[in-house]
Amino acid sequence: MPSYCTLDTPERLPHPISEANGLVLMVSCDVDGSHIWSFELFRAMVNDMLKLTEIDVGLSLSCRGNGTVNLPWPMRANNLRYLEVQACYIVDHYTEAYEYKIDELPDTIESFRMKDCVIINDISYFEYQLKSNAFLLTRASICGPENAKLFAYVNITATFYGSKSLALKEFRNLGKLYTKNITIMAANTVSCQYRNLVVFDQSQTKNHGSTYFQDLIGHSYPVLKVLNFSNTELYNIPPSLRHWRLNFPKLKVLDLTNNHISDLIIFIDHDPDSSDKGVINLQYNNLTSVSDNQLKNFFEKHSSFYIDVQNNPFSCGCEMRDVKHFILNNTKTKPRNSSEYSYLRGLKCQNPKSVAGRELITLSDADIGCGSEIQVLQSGPIIILCVLVFVLFVCLVVIIRYRVEIKILAFTRFNIVFPCQQQDNLDNKKFDAFVAYSQQDSDWVLKNLVWQLETKLQNHDQRFHLCLHQRDFTVGAPIAENIINSIERSRHTILVISSNFVRSEWCLMEFRTAFHQSLIEKRRHMIIIVMGDLPHGELDTDIKRCLKTLTYLETHDRLFWDKLVYALSDKQRLRRRGRNHSRLALSHQSHYLSSPKY
Repeated sequence: MPSYCTLDTPERLPHPISEANGLVLMVSCDVDGSHIWSFELFRAMVNDMLKLTEIDVGLSLSCRGNGTVNLPWPMRANNLRYLEVQACYIVDHYTEAYEYKIDELPDTIESFRMKDCVIINDISYFEYQLKSNAFLLTRASICGPENAKLFAYVNITATFYGSKSLALKEFRNLGKLYTKNITIMAANTVSCQYRNLVVFDQSQTKNHGSTYFQDLIGHSYPVLKVLNFSNTELYNIPPSLRHWRLNFPKLKVLDLTNNHISDLIIFIDHDPDSSDKGVINLQYNNLTSVSDNQLKNFFEKHSSFYIDVQNNPFSCGCEMRDVKHFILNNTKTKPRNSSEYSYLRGLKCQNPKSVAGRELITLSDADIGCGSEIQVLQSGPIIILCVLVFVLFVCLVVIIRYRVEIKILAFTRFNIVFPCQQQDNLDNKKFDAFVAYSQQDSDWVLKNLVWQLETKLQNHDQRFHLCLHQRDFTVGAPIAENIINSIERSRHTILVISSNFVRSEWCLMEFRTAFHQSLIEKRRHMIIIVMGDLPHGELDTDIKRCLKTLTYLETHDRLFWDKLVYALSDKQRLRRRGRNHSRLALSHQSHYLSSPKY
């Protein structure tokens, strides 16, 4: 035991650790800049003590003066139940990511707190990790402490050291290679089960990647109550956090304070009948306005939570007049949600300067720039105007309601391409689409899908060139390589998802490769066709996520073929072809007009 560490035997470990069955040992280390504390030595010490008696162990590391600790994730040691690390430089943090012996150690950590730490990565080892096959990652390295009740990862940053420096382009290429490796490991999908986690704190940690929040909901949190992403430089509320209690069924507090959120979007309440009310805390963001319709939505549609928007820089112009009246009329008399939203009566303005610091409900219409004069108009023009507005409104509702069908039929039946439609512009692709399907569904695919798209449309501009595994795969090449190359050379991937598809390992690999390709191209690469009823209990987690977030086609849809042709078509190529036809016609006409008459 190092001299800067002390041992104590308290009656029990700090909250929320459950009561110990035997002896309790608390190890506290004060590490200064002249020492490097080793987790490996600590692990060996605990193993030696366990040979003598049964113990529950807690570990507290506090650093000062550039104190450094060797702390390999996920910090597993026998009977280690409490771990706290503060203000330390952490080295060798990912050296056990591929060590399967770590999976054999029991996952006993119930409370994990890391705060104000810097993770120092060796650039050479980091490069090795990016080049390694992600199939080899252990479950422990992916999930961390799955039995924890509290997981706090507060104000954590990362840096690199080493003699070799990676250019930005090389770093991105390594990242793409690592992502490709993850895609190939079709059979290694890991869904972490955080059955005891109550508090998940990621506050002040600002290095969340672009897919972090989407990956977050791929795991299970049955009893999570506090989710903290305060001061993490969020500019928008992540879509996965807009669904209240869909992915976190027991959530009580969603803390998004001290960020840069400026848009108060609509939240969806997935637990409307619950009496266990929670809060979405949006204090100290960049909200400058709120509408009376939004407040009405909060009061009437959200019964299991309320939203706290106080202490934001609200601009109190004339558009806030209806908000003021809504607050006055609802925060006292309405029984439902009135107590939670009573803070709105103290809502203060920051702009304009003339009303800065004053409460909104105390301002007159003149204070917020609304004139008091009412213009008197003749009844005739008002009636005519109302009729015109009503007619335009009905037309607009019809167009908006059926805008998708109108756009699709205009393209497939009349070759009309609206200027605002998305264009693929992928002329370098060999195939229009790679078709991924189960061998048991080949009868429908070959006799219906392929025949419709390749044979029936051969006399039309929309004829497509499909990639089929039995026809276009390179003979002798590995199947996985054929799948990846075929998807990369196709503008789209058609996924015929059926009960047979979800039970096929090769089909699941084709799905994940297509999903990875859509992330690389940053466009709608996948076209999902659902055929028949799906066994939801057997669905892959990523397939479930795609069916929830992406629009898919169903074979019994009356506009199925029109929608499929529209999704596959290259609008830009069709538009260029139309312009070329127009130029050719104009050239013929010009030649005819300039030719001499005989």
